[in-house]
Amino acid sequence: MLRHSTIEDNYCQGVSFSVADEDALSQVIALVLIREFKLAKALISDEPTEDDSPPSLESDEIDDIVRRRLRPSDIYHRDGFLFQLMMWLATHLDLEEGDLVALPHSQASGKGQDCIVVHRADDAVVALSICEDKATENPRGTVRDDVWPELKCYESGGRRDELRSNVIATLGLGGVCTDEATRLVRRISWQDARRYRVRITIDGGRSPGLFKGFDRIVSGELHRRRGETIHLPQLREWMTMLAGKVEANLRSFIKEE
Repeated sequence: MLRHSTIEDNYCQGVSFSVADEDALSQVIALVLIREFKLAKALISDEPTEDDSPPSLESDEIDDIVRRRLRPSDIYHRDGFLFQLMMWLATHLDLEEGDLVALPHSQASGKGQDCIVVHRADDAVVALSICEDKATENPRGTVRDDVWPELKCYESGGRRDELRSNVIATLGLGGVCTDEATRLVRRISWQDARRYRVRITIDGGRSPGLFKGFDRIVSGELHRRRGETIHLPQLREWMTMLAGKVEANLRSFIKEE
């Protein structure tokens, strides 16, 4: 349903995503919206599932999700939220052994991390990837004016308490007890631990200068900088189409009378 490939980029690790199956993608997003994370991750990764029985919810629960998430008064919030869920799913396509992904937000957020990936090795947290997701019709301006200031804040040591809390919560999802998670976080070398994934929509081809400046804001080895794009022409219309497909999948989960 999602495909990814590496591409050349002068400023970061380049990754390109594309939507291979809109129907399958909408089904998995619907599962995420009803908190069926395990099943959604299995489907996006083509892993076998122990239980393939469809979920079942009350109609008023589905109506509430549709009203708040798929039919908000501001479609920009809807599009940003759906894009975050798409990118959360995409994160699972190339995880390394030991990596843990934080659960997606219940709603689109304007501040803070859109997602984090905790990288582990040898019983230690060796790094975390901070993700910035932007569904936009102005990719270069959004990267320059909205994303770079956020990354500068992190690089100067900002939001460290917030990051600690999110890492501890994510370790808990992986079965690490709170005391052990706290110990692991205390041992993080923050100077080397932060990595960044900037994930953004593009309408046409990927401009060679889209992520210009990434290497100045985030110095050091290439693996600290990852620039991801997904080609979504006519973004607002496409998101409206996707929202309709997600809603249809959600309504298929309603319990039969």
